[in-house]
Amino acid sequence: NFKDPFLMKEKNSRWWREVRAGTVTFLTMAYILPVNANLLGIAIPYKKDLVIATAAAGCIGSLLMGILSNFPFGLAPGMGANAYFTFTVVLTYGMPWQDALTAVFFSGCFFLILSVLGLRTLLVKILPRGVQVAMGAGIGIFLCFIGLQSSQGMGIVVDNPATLVTLNTPLTVDSNYDASKMWLSVAVLILTATMLAIKVPGAPLVGILFGTIVAWSECWAKKDDSAFNYPVGACNPAQNATLLEDAGCFCYAPTKVAEAAQIENTAGVFQWNAVYDGGFWVAVFTFLYTDILDSSGTFFAVAKRAGYVDKYGNLPKGNANMAYVSDAVATMVGSALGTSTVTTYIESSAGVVDGGRTGLTAVTVGLWFALAIPFAPLLSKIPPLASGPILSIVGGLMMKNIENFEWSDVEEALPAFACLVMIPLTYNIAYGIIAGTMMWIIMQVLLMPYRAFKKQDPLVKFKLLLGPDEETLKSFQDASIGHGSEREADWLTHVTGKPKEVIEQAHQAHDSLKDK
Repeated sequence: NFKDPFLMKEKNSRWWREVRAGTVTFLTMAYILPVNANLLGIAIPYKKDLVIATAAAGCIGSLLMGILSNFPFGLAPGMGANAYFTFTVVLTYGMPWQDALTAVFFSGCFFLILSVLGLRTLLVKILPRGVQVAMGAGIGIFLCFIGLQSSQGMGIVVDNPATLVTLNTPLTVDSNYDASKMWLSVAVLILTATMLAIKVPGAPLVGILFGTIVAWSECWAKKDDSAFNYPVGACNPAQNATLLEDAGCFCYAPTKVAEAAQIENTAGVFQWNAVYDGGFWVAVFTFLYTDILDSSGTFFAVAKRAGYVDKYGNLPKGNANMAYVSDAVATMVGSALGTSTVTTYIESSAGVVDGGRTGLTAVTVGLWFALAIPFAPLLSKIPPLASGPILSIVGGLMMKNIENFEWSDVEEALPAFACLVMIPLTYNIAYGIIAGTMMWIIMQVLLMPYRAFKKQDPLVKFKLLLGPDEETLKSFQDASIGHGSEREADWLTHVTGKPKEVIEQAHQAHDSLKDK
């Protein structure tokens, strides 16, 4: 439809409303530009290139989403995957960052194949629901912990030989305590949290701007004597004056505002040396799985608010398929430019609340990302003390994933908890998934004799993972709690892909007919 390509008349929307909604969405997710560059910059030493890659990936992904699916979703490199890329794949596995980008590319290729063949739901179903739910919360704690450390600006926690970690104070052994940076980052954290509480649009971006302006002003005024010089601790004039000469101190202050965009070091640098290494394929699977779960959850949550979900809990099939394709292609393009997996952002709901209903909202987000590309010299100088607090806040918000989980069900709760704690404690998303899944499998195997003794189907939980028939559902009801229970609704949501409220409505309708 060339006259109305985004079907705005059908959605009862207007172009100016869509553009405004896209702008709101961009403002709520623009924090990813400095945060992603700072986080990946620990592993990839080309921060300006990373800013350009982040903006370009967000631009291309959002444009594809708007044009192909007509959904009002904004895309950008995802939080969690970038931390896993840096701290686990590169710094822990010792994989060169070029090979790690190749792993991201492979995950995008597999995501595309699964999307085209309609097999992505199989990957969602093969893990226990508790592990899926806990994974998001575990990644949230992982991000929060990273944000509290010195490398990302806050410097609130440091390593300790006796307790592994401890609070950073002037009395801490081998402390890199740096009061100026720490207290400014705490101010950014509190300011951002307060603005989020009163629902200020773009609150994380405002927090970053506050910390950045204060740090830049000090850098310009005092230069080598600035309290906000880096590295942390070594360049604090009040405590380490004798080290300043040899510390290689530098200040995060821009020397230029904009320039012609050019990715010089991170684009098209794929290496294939690690493809024969098992760790490479663990990374591919982890990138793939987190991307699919992230996207699936966000698609439904935002699309439901936008009115795209029918009474049976289904998204329009054609639109949904193209949305997944857009996400997968964006990940492939992003890896070719130099960034970790690209995913759909839950912040898109801010634009939907503001009236966004069509792909024009997503296209607007993409155009804003394109406008950010020339400003890479400016954005690459945003200090970690301004972006680090946002990591912790985003991590905290991800705890919402477990709000409706049935923690009284020990069969599901303990494997979920194992997944949740192992992700941050091992610095590895994959280890968390493996720990939770293996615990669940072993528990189910050990429960088989008990279920057989109770004359229940010993394999009922495994059958539910693969997709239930009527007999399996009856066995599940007998093996747990009765028809219409909270736990049954949770499980049916998992195995059918229908939202919980749809399952509950079906139960109510069934029971009312039965009463008649």
